[in-house]
Amino acid sequence: MFSSLIFRSLISRLIIAGAIILISFPIGVLVYLRTLDPPPLATVQNMTPLIDRVAGHDITLHVGSEQFIIKKGEIYGWTEPYTRNYTGGKDLRFNGLVDNFITDLSKKMSRDPVDAKFVINNGIVLIITPSKNGQELNIISSADKLRQGVLANQIDITLDFNIVEPGITVEKIKSFGINNRLAVGESDFTGSSLARIQNIKVASKTYNGLIIQPKETFSFNALLGDVVASTGYAPEKVIKDGKIQYEYGGGVCQVSTTLFRAAIMAGLPIVERRPHSFPVHYYYPQGFDATIYPGSSDLKFTNDTPGPILIQTHIENKKIIFEVYGKSDGRNVTMNGPYQYDIQPDGSMKAYFTRIISFSNGASTSKTFNSIYKSPNLYTTEPNPYQ
Repeated sequence: MFSSLIFRSLISRLIIAGAIILISFPIGVLVYLRTLDPPPLATVQNMTPLIDRVAGHDITLHVGSEQFIIKKGEIYGWTEPYTRNYTGGKDLRFNGLVDNFITDLSKKMSRDPVDAKFVINNGIVLIITPSKNGQELNIISSADKLRQGVLANQIDITLDFNIVEPGITVEKIKSFGINNRLAVGESDFTGSSLARIQNIKVASKTYNGLIIQPKETFSFNALLGDVVASTGYAPEKVIKDGKIQYEYGGGVCQVSTTLFRAAIMAGLPIVERRPHSFPVHYYYPQGFDATIYPGSSDLKFTNDTPGPILIQTHIENKKIIFEVYGKSDGRNVTMNGPYQYDIQPDGSMKAYFTRIISFSNGASTSKTFNSIYKSPNLYTTEPNPYQ
């Protein structure tokens, strides 16, 4: 009797378990099959209505403190029609003119940093031009921001730009340790025309407050800039192509000559120097001059002192004066000459001078600078085409 009850109970449990399995099986299959369904297709938003929407008003671009306006409807010029491959639908897309616009904008708003300039007066450092940060547009990120902002119907879009710090700041000046006047050079331009005096004054300002770092090689032409009417220069006589011609900037060699004299007396290594083709009375004594002409003749010297050097210029009456300030390493400079010889009746001559540098460790160097001048009679003067 007891065994019969156990048997019937076992049979009941197996029937219930089987029913549960039969019911669960299709449900499990359905759940599994559901996981194999493909994901829904992404919705692709057409650009045409977005462009139409934003083109109805001006867009203001913000770059730092500056603003630039994109006029209503202008963005249509940055799009082009195309057909979608997967649907065949007609739509618009951005063309390359967005990048061109950002590149042009970068040219308008980019600013070069301004180095601080200073002079030394009675041992006191005076700032004559404070430093100023520059800026440049980040073209790639700005182009992306402009596209995204247009599609989001933004009327104010802020673009990315980078701050460009100047090389010479007031803080750096204070750390230079400039405390000595290393040398002075001067020349006399008495008898110069008003145009020549103007050119001397304009060019000399370019080098006033100039900082030359240790081991840096200075190039006169690299800093001179454009010698044209718009930069303040006037036409005057220059020696060019075996003739005396009128060009903008005639007389700038008075500036290069004076700086050459200062560099010589400061004991700086002269990398490049060329005398004039014939003796010029403005550069007395002959043999102590340096001609320059962009593209052919340059004045170069290297700062081999222990610290940065400062170039200071000023004009007193009819004299131009260059002063070199820096940190003295105890060197002493002496100069023999210049001496003129082989002087001919036609004005041609030769000249030389020797510079001796004595260093604090007892070492010394000596170098002779030679000059060969042709006769001025070989150079005819052409008419002034600017009159």
